[in-house]
Amino acid sequence: MSFSRFIPSAARTALRDAGNRLRFRGIALGSGTYVQGPVSLARGFVTGRHCAILRGAQVLRKTRLGDRCVLGHRTRVGNSTLGAHCTLEPEVELFNSTLADHIELQRHASATDTRIDRFSYVGRRAYLNLVSVGAFSSIGPAVLAGLGDHPSDLGSTSPAMYSTRGQCGGSFASVDCFPERRPIVIGNDVWIGARAFIRDGVSIGDGAIVATGAIVTRDVPPYAIVGGTPAKLIRFRYSEDVIARLLATAWWSWPDDRLREAQPLLASRNIGAFLDWAETCAASVPAAALP
Repeated sequence: MSFSRFIPSAARTALRDAGNRLRFRGIALGSGTYVQGPVSLARGFVTGRHCAILRGAQVLRKTRLGDRCVLGHRTRVGNSTLGAHCTLEPEVELFNSTLADHIELQRHASATDTRIDRFSYVGRRAYLNLVSVGAFSSIGPAVLAGLGDHPSDLGSTSPAMYSTRGQCGGSFASVDCFPERRPIVIGNDVWIGARAFIRDGVSIGDGAIVATGAIVTRDVPPYAIVGGTPAKLIRFRYSEDVIARLLATAWWSWPDDRLREAQPLLASRNIGAFLDWAETCAASVPAAALP
């Protein structure tokens, strides 16, 4: 039987905080933060309140967590900032990146030089490098975005001949002769299906859908559905007029209170009712009361 349940919650938090101060000197763990088993935490690491850092996690320098973040087993994080309510599932890697509030990276996902806006998730074994992801976007399992390019019009496709980065363990080039990495921009409310590939430099517009297994080599317009190898336009989700109205609302930037009102309409097939409500800006009328 555990006797901890007989200890008042405030007292348990105080005991945990005292233990953290003794165990992790030079590290600012927020009140109520739970650390399980052996972990590696760099000096200067800062967390918000009530975070959880689980066994085997490795946190490198210049990392900051917001309130109620979870670092799963054997996660590796460095030079990154996480907003409140972010979860990194086991064996996630996150470097040089910024996460807004309410972000989840699922098992074995990897993100480097990446920025992800609120209420988005990245699926299992996805790989993001030099990517910007908007709010309310869904990145499916094993998506590849930001692998870098190789030239097809130079004398050699080997980085040893055109890159100073040393990917081959060395290089004959004294200057970079080819733009290997270009930023990828994924908009708001985008859904990218499992195992899709996004080429460097591509922009995917708000509300777009990328089908499973698609190879995206060109920009995707807002609210388009694309698929295939290479990806081609299948259709647009809505008419041109409705798309323009949706983009004008920019609902993904609304505060949480307004989103709670809008939720019944955003979760319905009656897009016209949502747009009518949004365009009236009738904050005093609950969205659930509209048809």
